[in-house]
Amino acid sequence: MEILKVLTLVVQMGMPLTFPDGEASLQQPLADKIEVICKDEGSTQSGTLHELKNNAKFEKTGPSLFTKENTRNLYIFLTHIDSTQLYVEDCDYSMLKFLRVKNKKQNLNYSIIDSVTYFVNNEKLRLVRWPGSIGYYIYENNTVFETSFDSYFEYWECSNKFDYSPKYPYTNPKRTPLRKNYTDEQSEDLKYILTNPIMVFSVIPLDENSFDLPYNLEGTSTETTLETTKGKNIDGMGIDLNGDKILDAFWYHEIQDSKIVRSATRLYINLEGKWIPVWYTYFSEM
Repeated sequence: MEILKVLTLVVQMGMPLTFPDGEASLQQPLADKIEVICKDEGSTQSGTLHELKNNAKFEKTGPSLFTKENTRNLYIFLTHIDSTQLYVEDCDYSMLKFLRVKNKKQNLNYSIIDSVTYFVNNEKLRLVRWPGSIGYYIYENNTVFETSFDSYFEYWECSNKFDYSPKYPYTNPKRTPLRKNYTDEQSEDLKYILTNPIMVFSVIPLDENSFDLPYNLEGTSTETTLETTKGKNIDGMGIDLNGDKILDAFWYHEIQDSKIVRSATRLYINLEGKWIPVWYTYFSEM
């Protein structure tokens, strides 16, 4: 992974996605500030879907699995799991940018489909579909689970994003034998479920020939705490993938102080001893 310093990234939604043309890139570290806006075609007005800023900076740790070389051709993220159902949102188009690169490199067959579904009004939908599926790996319970998705969806009209339809593009990966459930007590607290999604560590390779990670990796996510450079402890989940007693990834939920439920989940990887934020997802109930 190339560490390119980006202070502010503005992502614009509000038009049907293009594929495989459009902005394409390998995964980059998160910018210091990300603003995702929605602007309808032909309109001079835009609205903010969310902002992400003030990413925590953590104290250095020992180098372990990940290096700039072996992460260069990977897309590293978290899959949301509820029981056995899997779900991934692409809140900043970073997955879409990576899939454009992957599609061209591997010359994958695909189709673009426009449709309309009904939530409250007729919401327009565009999706990319791959007959051969996009395969990826989930690391959890000391097991490597292989799964895939064959479609990438977006309800793209701003009025509907701000209303009832899904705000962000998403995929529904195929289920695996992996199962994760909330406790009975947690299941009775809707706010807890909304602000504490169960996530599992995941990797999409650019292609199998560029997959430089060992195939015998295994790990289990556990509750842990990291210390920031300002001396604050942040609770989250960590995973050691190569069994050297050094965490390779860490993620935590930030619950914002607001009248409505808003939260962000950030994922960091231990890149040669430095904690680098590489992916996030954002939830708001409005």
